[in-house]
Order: sequence, then C-alpha cells, then structure tokens
Amino acid sequence: MEGIVDSHTHVSLLPFEGLESMALAGVRKIIGCSMFFGATYAETLFDHFHQMLTLSTSNAAKNGIKLFVTVGIHPMGTPENWPRVIDALPSYLNMSDVVGLGEIGLHEGNKREQDVLREQLKIAKEYGVPVIIHTPPQHRVEITEKTIEIAATVGIEPGKMIIDHANLDIINLIEDFGAIPGLTIRPEGLTPHLLLNHLERFPRGVLNSDYSNLKPNDPLGVPRAVRYLELNGAPPEIIARIARYNAEELFGI
Repeated sequence: MEGIVDSHTHVSLLPFEGLESMALAGVRKIIGCSMFFGATYAETLFDHFHQMLTLSTSNAAKNGIKLFVTVGIHPMGTPENWPRVIDALPSYLNMSDVVGLGEIGLHEGNKREQDVLREQLKIAKEYGVPVIIHTPPQHRVEITEKTIEIAATVGIEPGKMIIDHANLDIINLIEDFGAIPGLTIRPEGLTPHLLLNHLERFPRGVLNSDYSNLKPNDPLGVPRAVRYLELNGAPPEIIARIARYNAEELFGI
C-alpha cells in the first residue's frame, strides 16, 4: 500500500540510505522520536532536537518523506539538569513540525525516571499533545503498570498515549487503560507472523520500526509487515488503519 506511516523511528541515528529504502517501499511519513543515549547536559538534548528539526528533516524530504518530530527525555538519556529540558519543552511544542512528546517513559522504573516521566506527562496534558511511551525488554508488565499508574494520576487522556513495543504480554494492560498500542516490528518482539495470528487484538495500534543504529533492526519493518499481512489475507481496512490512518489521526498529520 502507499502512504505508509512509520510511527516511531530515531532519525538522527539512521543513514540517508535507510530513508531512501523506506521511501522506495511506500513510506511517506515518519515520526522521529528523541533519544540520545547517555545525555549528560540539557544542551545535549537541545542540540539533538535541532538536528532532527534541520538535517534529519532535510534528508527525509530529499527522499520524498515528511518527517514529524517528537521531543522529550528518554529514560536512557536523562541529563543531570533535566528540569531545564522540561522548562524548554513548551517552546518546542509551538514549532510546526513538532507533533508531541517522545520517546519518554520508564526503563528501570526508579524514582528519578518516574519523576521525569510525570513532569513530561503534565506538559503533554497541558498542551493536549500525543506522547510516545517507551517500554523496556525486562519487567515489562510491572513497568507498564507503573507507567499507567503515573499517567492516570496526572490525568492525561489515555487515547493520547502510544504505549510502544506492545506485545501479547502487555496488550491487555494497554487496552484496558485506553492507550494506543505501538506495534514495533522486530524479530525479538512483535513479528509479522505473530501480528497476523493475533490481529484482532491490535486494530487500534500503530505500526513502527523503531529504526536506529543502536541494535539490529530493519528500516523496512513496517512495509514488510504490511506486505505479509496483505499476502496472507488480513482485512485491508485493518492493514490501512494500523499502517496509516491511526497514526495520521492521532498526530494530526
């Protein structure tokens, strides 16, 4: 299908050729999430945001892809002076290509991570923007439960939250809360085969590749999943929802 949206990438960590491959496979819009591993200072993240909004946006456009950016503090890259980033987030949310906060969330689940997540969710609630929430590979149920607890306390609208890297272990928690499942396609997580076999549990989801250079993954994860679903008789309307329209409606793109 044409018009595919990849709802979670890390554009500052991928090569120009990756964008070219995505475009050739029918990806037309991508969400570029903030993630600077081991950030030490707030200025590190400000430079990171600037790179996404300039160089990365230009590289995407040269391949016929529209890049939309989400900003925020990833739990694996929280600077010591993180409150400075919190204070700056509203100014970024006023920029035309910034469509929300992300990737934010909990990784280990400690108090510092919880405090940083809580403050970012308050900003998202105040400005009415979507958020992309990280879930880690370990202690996934407990971390997701704590994330939902914090979000409920803040009072953010569940339908504005993508809880990403969803799989069968946490899908009920996501659905019961009313959040949107982020469907990250990768071999050690949600594969196209697994998605097809449980498609009835994921129709509200948004497909993504989580593409970066931090680990082996595939810039064509979303187009490959779409093609696999098409070849194996999945309902076209569900494919279109999870590969395009759910993300377009949530982010207003």
